[in-house]
Amino acid sequence: MADIIWNLTSIYPSSESAAYRADKDELVSLSADVIALLDAGSLEAGAWLPEAVKGLNRLWDLSENLISYVYAIWTVDTSDEAAQAEIDDLEARSLAVKDVVVRFRAQLSGIGNNWKALTAGEDLAPFKFWLEEQRFLAGKQMSPAEEALAADLQRCGGDAWDRLHGKLSSALSRAWIEEEKTVTQLRTMAYDPDRSVRKRAWEEETAAWKGAEISFAAALNGVKGTSATLNTRRGWGSTLEKSLVQNRLSRTALDAMLGVMSESLPVFRRYFRAKAKMLGVPKLAWYDLFAPVGSNGETWSWERVTGFIPAMFDTLSQDMGDFARRAFTEDWIDATAHNGKVGGAYCTHLPLAGESRILCNFDGSFDSVSTVAHELGHAWHGEVMKDLPGLNREYPMTLAETASIFSETLVFRAALSEAPNSSKPAIIDTYLMGASQVIVDILSRFHFETALMRRRPAGELSPGELTEMMLDAQNRTYGDALEKEERHGWMWAVKGHYYSPDLAFYNFPYAFGQLFALGLYSLFRDEGRSFAGRYRELLRLTGSADAVAVARSAGFNIESPDFWRRGIASVTDLIEDFEKSVN
Repeated sequence: MADIIWNLTSIYPSSESAAYRADKDELVSLSADVIALLDAGSLEAGAWLPEAVKGLNRLWDLSENLISYVYAIWTVDTSDEAAQAEIDDLEARSLAVKDVVVRFRAQLSGIGNNWKALTAGEDLAPFKFWLEEQRFLAGKQMSPAEEALAADLQRCGGDAWDRLHGKLSSALSRAWIEEEKTVTQLRTMAYDPDRSVRKRAWEEETAAWKGAEISFAAALNGVKGTSATLNTRRGWGSTLEKSLVQNRLSRTALDAMLGVMSESLPVFRRYFRAKAKMLGVPKLAWYDLFAPVGSNGETWSWERVTGFIPAMFDTLSQDMGDFARRAFTEDWIDATAHNGKVGGAYCTHLPLAGESRILCNFDGSFDSVSTVAHELGHAWHGEVMKDLPGLNREYPMTLAETASIFSETLVFRAALSEAPNSSKPAIIDTYLMGASQVIVDILSRFHFETALMRRRPAGELSPGELTEMMLDAQNRTYGDALEKEERHGWMWAVKGHYYSPDLAFYNFPYAFGQLFALGLYSLFRDEGRSFAGRYRELLRLTGSADAVAVARSAGFNIESPDFWRRGIASVTDLIEDFEKSVN
């Protein structure tokens, strides 16, 4: 198969182009203009606020476009020193944008009795939700001088630790027969039908992580230690409290969801036992979780994928199917794994171009087909919002996963309905592999990060302590359904989400997205293609309402455990079907 690489020239001709450099310069000059506006103390709020919001919308577009472009270049080749230099330069220039936000919030807190009248005006009414959120966050920041210092220090602190993790994990490798294989390549071998190959790949992968564990532990301690210190100084009661606000999610809704996820663990363990029986082993090891089963374990060609996914999207709407076709034909996707490319997958939006780009590491498994559908769901989310102002496109991580997992579910359900009976167990297994990761493994990651943020303020944690904490978290969720001695204690090093200095608990949003998307899919199943318009409007709302309100627009109450049980029930039905195919 020829290499599948993306084309970035419609974004900018290159990082040396006049268009790219002009946007970089505007990022700095416009930041200065908005700061000057905010510092003009003689202006009434009615004069400066609409102009500041206009400037912030433009800054959002410029910043996202520039950073997404350069990050795309770097993630396919983390050894690219020029791309790294551009990232460093953009981070330096973006300090001014952060300063704008800090000063803007400080100014908002000074607006008194005329707040309601101001935000009801024609220029500001579309941004009322965002403005109310910024006014709350004004009480969760340090002084402008302290925030400027924190932002400057982050470049050589949290951001540097994050980049170190990316560089190490993308280049980490082990000897394999007559060649070296990166940990990303070794992880893709978890889908190999030969158990001896899967086991050896898992052994080599975990050995690689262990060999570099001191560096990864230093990076994780650096990121989380800085976050804990700054969160305390900013007045957050806990890192989780900050994460809930970032996700626009109530604690009641989170607790309801986590409680139902815990309730469901015995059902998922039944799935693991059924899969072990199908594989002919007494109990699953970690390297068996993604093992192919049944007659659908054949390799998918990229050509087949480019026809299959758009056709499945067509079952919701022709617009969505045609959008996927455009992404394939215009080379929006980089899918070939190679040395120096980061692992995993992501979708990034480039608002000035009105386009998205998708990175993945396609290996021919149906699971990787689902990954492509997942990321195309993110891209579709960006497509339906691209005409909105930047401030109203800024949706939280919880709602960010709605479109992606809905698309994944759409592809799975459509494929399952068309498959012959002999192939259905394997297709169901592929879906359940993903669902178990989102429910069982995500819950283990939440337990791990909860313990990490509880213990980190008292001092740095050793690699051994981090591994012990991860194994304990896995034991709490996987229980006795997995071999105790063949788990993955270095998942704390694998998952890049732990290393983001601005984000924490980047785990429960995936569970939210999974279960929320299942609820939306049930509506689609009842309403058919007429649901497409309602779905589009819901996605457009995700940047201008909290998660409870967005769910309410679809008729759901996410603060009730019953809502979450509804989503789990659809997975339970599939587990029961899978068990029947084994017995």
